[in-house]
Amino acid sequence: MAAERDRPSVVQAVLVHANEVHNLAKRAGRTDLAGVLAAEAARWKDVTANIVVAGAQKRGKSRMLNALVDRPELLPVDVDIATHTYLAVRRGPELSVTVRRRSGERIANLSITPDDIVDYASALGDPDKRRDVVGVEIAMEHPLLDGVRLVDTPGVDSLTVGHRHTTMAMLQEADALLFAVSAQDQPILRHELEFLAEAAQRVEVVAFVLTMVEDSSSWHELLEENRRRLAAFVNASADDPDSDVRIRRLLGAPWIPVSAKLAEASAARRALGQVERADALWERSGMGRLADYIRSCAGDREIARCGKVLAGTDSVLRAIAVGEQDRLVAATESQDALRERLEEVEAASRDLAARIRERRRFAVEQQFLGREIATLVRAKLDELRRPYDNAVAGLTNRARIDEFLTAMPESVELSLRAAWAELTDQVQDMATRALTEYLAAMGLDAIDIDLVTLQLPTTTSNRLANRPAPTGHRFDLLREGVPGITMAASLSAMLASTGVLLPIALIAGPAVALGVTWRRHQYEQSGRSQAGIRQLIAETFNASANEMITALDRALARWRGEAEDAVEESMASQRREAETRRAELTALSARDANARREAAKAAEDRLATVQRLTAQAQRLHTDLSERLAPLTGSR
Repeated sequence: MAAERDRPSVVQAVLVHANEVHNLAKRAGRTDLAGVLAAEAARWKDVTANIVVAGAQKRGKSRMLNALVDRPELLPVDVDIATHTYLAVRRGPELSVTVRRRSGERIANLSITPDDIVDYASALGDPDKRRDVVGVEIAMEHPLLDGVRLVDTPGVDSLTVGHRHTTMAMLQEADALLFAVSAQDQPILRHELEFLAEAAQRVEVVAFVLTMVEDSSSWHELLEENRRRLAAFVNASADDPDSDVRIRRLLGAPWIPVSAKLAEASAARRALGQVERADALWERSGMGRLADYIRSCAGDREIARCGKVLAGTDSVLRAIAVGEQDRLVAATESQDALRERLEEVEAASRDLAARIRERRRFAVEQQFLGREIATLVRAKLDELRRPYDNAVAGLTNRARIDEFLTAMPESVELSLRAAWAELTDQVQDMATRALTEYLAAMGLDAIDIDLVTLQLPTTTSNRLANRPAPTGHRFDLLREGVPGITMAASLSAMLASTGVLLPIALIAGPAVALGVTWRRHQYEQSGRSQAGIRQLIAETFNASANEMITALDRALARWRGEAEDAVEESMASQRREAETRRAELTALSARDANARREAAKAAEDRLATVQRLTAQAQRLHTDLSERLAPLTGSR
């Protein structure tokens, strides 16, 4: 009961603290920093707790969520490899699905049926429908969703820029993070740990969910190995004192073993009226404990949000401290020292300008990358087409033509799929090299792109199956019959002139002419059929090349757009920082001694306020840790 009475005072203290930091940022002229806290405060009135589920691909996240809300086929189970898409489930009076799609500068909403989710959110869906989808919102009636919004995110391994933006954007709004690790696979990997280290800076409450424990006899050993790897990673990588505390919280995060398979079996037993057996399976599934944890997160969402608010005030206070220290040093330095600092700023500005010019050069080179890929695709498909053209030359009769046309659709599709797998692998290497060089030149960390989930255009595989075969050539009486009749008459007359009896000549001449004419007709028919099949093959491979090039161009355009957004954001930030420092240093160098003393005094006062608020934040962190202990596993 004491904790319940203390909770409002803790929340109120955090809000008062955030308000003080916000006012300090405004007094320091840092409206950008004040905006960070204002954005976090805007979420305070949201009565729904956002529980984000993340993890590597194929870790059973979607199936686990389906089991939690008793809808085994609600979310596509391959959704963790769908590009750029999150799926959120919240409470509503009836089942409804809304697709959020980017349309120019705005987000448009489209209502769809639950059966269509796979087309808009899954890697197995329709590429045209999936394009520009940024998220899918699902409303349904279920008691677990009371005050809860469950968010399923793309897999965190082999992150594309879009994957990272999607998942990290969701973490910015998260009140708690459930990180899924499979009991069927290898122990937790480094890229998963690196994601967790970044996530810990954004989310106060983190729990691990060990999925698919139903078929694993050694999941206890795997759990201990995961804990050892987590401890080794945290001890090796937590060098920053400010981030060390947040990363080390992961060591105490709870682990919840679950089995969606057993939960589904429980639901099936319950539907048959076997309540006792259903309850036993539900208990074994671990889903009850997970559901209780989610409800606890919802009940303590204000405390969890206090942690995010404090994380925001910490970063704002650090940024203000750096700026005020610069002002203090500049205000107390000599004119020569000020000029040196100003020259440093100018040098940084020149370096930024050089990188902007370099950015234009890379933009031109990236345009040629698309042409290289188009050439690569066409060369590959031309190489694949040649064996088919060679095989057509051996089609000398109708039976062989029919046999070839029957087998051709499946054969060509297999060839195209093999080519697609090879092409996406080559294009990924080409694009990754270009990405690494570009981002390194722009002073940013390289991020691998992943084209593995890019699907072969569906129209390619359907074209041959739906295309009618070349029709046979009918006998042309005028073009073939008249010459045949003339030949028959000539042969009969020739035979009669050699002494052959007239009746025999009248029979033999037409017979020979008929045989010659029919053989000519068969030869021309075979030639025309071969030409038609070659044309069909050429059209198929040319159209497939165009579709592959378009699909790859779209993927690369999306990558370029996301990379450009990251570069633009970085450069804009550097430009603002350089302009702010230049303005401050120029103004200080123009001031007289009294004005500079006043500036130094103001910087000292703000630094003292920063120090006081930082100490206050540390005390609040301690109080929050105690309140959040049941959710974070800390002792």
